[in-house]
Amino acid sequence: MTQQTKQAVFIADDDEDDRFLLQLAFQEHSPECQLVFTEDGMALIDALVHSPFTPCLIVLDLNMPRLNGFEALTVLRSNPLYHHTPIVILTTSNSLKERQLAYELGANDFMTKPMKLELLGDIVRKIRHHWRLDACL
Repeated sequence: MTQQTKQAVFIADDDEDDRFLLQLAFQEHSPECQLVFTEDGMALIDALVHSPFTPCLIVLDLNMPRLNGFEALTVLRSNPLYHHTPIVILTTSNSLKERQLAYELGANDFMTKPMKLELLGDIVRKIRHHWRLDACL
């Protein structure tokens, strides 16, 4: 008898307010998604190893302590378990240079965080549709 794998969206962001706003946006626009929040890339890697969930999507901020978004992305893409996991960079940066580096390191998308909750809801709807989070149950 095989047990169905539980999936979750893993989110690494060191800003408590941003984590809270993302939680609100997901609750409103994708409430069926289980969310796992961490405060930096190092905690994300630890959570992925110890969580009962597998990631259906990973969302990374860039500017975090201990292991930043670029470093976490590099670690994730070097692990065969996460080669095909969609990874989205969600950051305050709108730098073309950082965008290009993120794609070179294997990010699937790069989005700039909006300043308003309703605009963050638009991003969650886009993520849900594009990465088919309906299957992330």
